[in-house]
Amino acid sequence: MEERNIEYLSEIQLDSLKGFGDKRYSQLKRNNLKSVLDLLRFFPRGFWDRSSIKSISDVNQHDSESEITVFGKIDKVSVFTTKTRLRITTLNIKDESGGLKAKWFGPQYIETRFKEGDSVALSGRPEVKKTGSVEFKNPTIEKFEEISELNETGALIPKYPKIEGVSTSIIRKSIKNSLSVLETEKDSFRPGFQDILPQTILNKYNLVNRLLSFKNIHFPAQIDDYYKAKERLVLDEFIYLRSIFSYLKSKQKELDSGLSYSFSDEDISHMKELLPFELTNSQKKVLKEILEDLKNSFPMKRLLQGDVGSGKTVVAAIAIYAVVKSGYQVTLMAPTEVLAEQHLKTLENFLYQLDVDINFLTSSIKNRDHILEKIKNGTPGLFIGTHALIQDKIKFKNLGLVIIDEQQRFGVEQRKKLALNSAFNPDQLVMTATPIPRTTALSIYGDLDISSINEMPPGRKQIISHLFNGLKEDDKKISNIVMNHLNDKSQVFVVCPFIEESENLDIKAAENVFEDYKNMYSEFNVEIMHGRMTSDEKDIIMKKMSAGEIDILVSTVVIEVGIDIPNATLIVIESSERFGLNQLHQLRGRVGRGTKQSECIFHITNKKTLESISDDGKKRLESIVKIDDGFKLSEIDLEIRGEGKVTGTHQSGKSDLKLANLRYDIELLLKSKEIFEDLKNNKDKDQIFTEAKLLFPNYFKVDSST
Repeated sequence: MEERNIEYLSEIQLDSLKGFGDKRYSQLKRNNLKSVLDLLRFFPRGFWDRSSIKSISDVNQHDSESEITVFGKIDKVSVFTTKTRLRITTLNIKDESGGLKAKWFGPQYIETRFKEGDSVALSGRPEVKKTGSVEFKNPTIEKFEEISELNETGALIPKYPKIEGVSTSIIRKSIKNSLSVLETEKDSFRPGFQDILPQTILNKYNLVNRLLSFKNIHFPAQIDDYYKAKERLVLDEFIYLRSIFSYLKSKQKELDSGLSYSFSDEDISHMKELLPFELTNSQKKVLKEILEDLKNSFPMKRLLQGDVGSGKTVVAAIAIYAVVKSGYQVTLMAPTEVLAEQHLKTLENFLYQLDVDINFLTSSIKNRDHILEKIKNGTPGLFIGTHALIQDKIKFKNLGLVIIDEQQRFGVEQRKKLALNSAFNPDQLVMTATPIPRTTALSIYGDLDISSINEMPPGRKQIISHLFNGLKEDDKKISNIVMNHLNDKSQVFVVCPFIEESENLDIKAAENVFEDYKNMYSEFNVEIMHGRMTSDEKDIIMKKMSAGEIDILVSTVVIEVGIDIPNATLIVIESSERFGLNQLHQLRGRVGRGTKQSECIFHITNKKTLESISDDGKKRLESIVKIDDGFKLSEIDLEIRGEGKVTGTHQSGKSDLKLANLRYDIELLLKSKEIFEDLKNNKDKDQIFTEAKLLFPNYFKVDSST
C-alpha cells in the first residue's frame, strides 16, 4: 500500500465530490478550482475566532466584546411580525446550566430549518441584560448530532475568497471531507499524504509533516498551529522554485550549445582604451563575469543590476562589441522609443570608432526594409528598438546576444519571443536600474545569474535632497529653488502621483499643479505629460524636453524609468509620502546626469507635515533624504512596504505562488536554500521537481524554451 500524493489529488475532479453539481463546478472552474488538489490549495485569508466555548450560565457582559460559542437544544420556536412588517424569529435555547434567546431579523426563515429538540451550536456576540438574561442577535447557528460535524461554529473558522454561486460553507465542508479521506485507508492507499521532505529533514528543521500542514492551514485548533502549517507550506513553495531554477539552469547547460565567439582579450583591451574614462572596479568585475559567460559552452542568462548612473550601458557596450566582432547580431530592446533613442545615442558614442553597424527599429521608423534585410541575412551588427523587434515577421538569422533593458516593464512572453525570433538560442543579458536585494532578485530572476554594479563612477556629483512640508512657507522656499534653476538656464521636472483631483484624497493632481506652475512661471514654457496620453504624444513631449524646448515639465510617474536629460537639474516630487521608496529613488535619478549641480525636492501633500503623515510614509521620506545608495534603500523598502509587486509572481506575470510573501518570508527563502542543498537523495529531488511542474506550470510555459 502507498500514501496518496499530489498527482493523485490533481486527477480527482471536483464534480465527483458531493455537493458540486454542474453549475457549482462551472463557477469553481472559473476560479481555477478544478481538482481536489486545487481545493486543498485554496488557502483561507483569515479566521473567525469562534473557539471560545461557554455554558449559558457562564456568559457575562465581557463576552460581548468578541464571539463565543454555546451548545444547547432548541426549546421553543416563535415568529413575530411587527407593524412595520419586520419579521423576527426567536429561538429559546437551553443547556444544563440555563437558557437564552436568539433572534433573527428579516426573512431568514430560521423556523423552516430548525425545530424544537434540535441540538445546535450558536456563535456570536451576546447581549447580557441587567436582569442577567442572555440574548443573541443574528448569530451563526448550525445543528449537529456529533461535535465533529460542526462547520461554522466552535472553532477557528476559515474565511475564503468569495466565489459566486458557491458558499464558503460548501467550500469548508468539501475541504474538511477531502482531508478526512486522506486519513482513511481505501483501496490500495494507506492513511497519510506523501511528503516531499524525508523525516530526517523534518526533524532537523523542526517542521510539521505535509498532511498536518494542510489540516492546520485550514482548520487549526489554535492560531499557533496555523502559523506552523503556513511556514511549512511557504517553505515548500520556495523549495519548488529552487527545484525549477536548478532544472532550468542544468537543462540549459546540458542541452543548449552556446555560440562560439572569436573575440580576444586584446579586442576588449582595445575598446577599453578608447573609452574617455576608466571603468570602476565594480564595472570591471561584472564585465569579467559577462565575458566569461560568453566564452562558456552554454548560453548566458544573466541579470545586470545597478543604480541609476552606475554605468551599466558601457559594460553592455563592451559585450556588444565582443559579439559583433565575432560575426553575430545583437538586439537591445527598451520599453519606450525615448529610452531606445537614448541607448542609440549613448552606444553610438561608445562604439563609433569600432566599426559596429548600429540600426534603430521602432514602430515610427517607416523606411525599414534595409534593416529587415540585414536581420534576415544575418548581417553582424547592433539592432536597437522597442516591441517592433518582436513582430512575428522578424526572424534573426544570426542573433548572438539579446539585451533587454528594464525587464520588469516587459511581459515574460515578450522576453521569450525575442529570444525565439532567432535561428538558435542566443545569450541573454537583462538590465535593470531598479536595485533589488539579492535574496529578492534570486526569487524574481531565479533562472538568471546575477551581477550587481554597486559603485558609482568617480566625479559624479551627489544630488542634493530636500524635504519640505506642505505649508505655505515651504511653498515659497520651493519656488525660490525652482527660479534659481530656471535662471541658470536649467530644466525642471515636477512629478505628481495622480492625474485628476480625488474627492477623497488631499493630493495635488498633475492637472492642477500644471495650472499653478503655468501661472507662477508664465514667462517660461511649462508643459504636462501623463499616462493617459498616447505613446506618440509622450514621445513628442520628451523629444521637446531633450531639445531644451520645455523649461518645466509637470508629469505623472511616466518619467520614472530611463529618461536622460542632462540639462534637467531639479525634480520636485509632489505628495512624495504617497510614493514607494524605490520609486522615489528612481525619480530622483532623473536629474544629476549633467555637469551642473542637481537637486531633488520631496514635497509633502498640501497642509500636511512630516509628523502628520503615516509612519511608513515618514520612514520612507527620512530614509530617502539621508541615503542615496539604491541597494540600501531597496533593503529598507522591503522592510517597510506592503507586498506590492516585489515577488517574481507579480513582476513577471506568473501566478503560481499562493502563500509566499517576501516582505515577511525572506528568512524562509534562505532556509529553503539550506534545505534544498541538504537533500542528498536524488529520488527526493525528483519528486519535488515532479510536483513543481504540476504546481508551477507558468514557469515552464514561459521559461523552459528561453
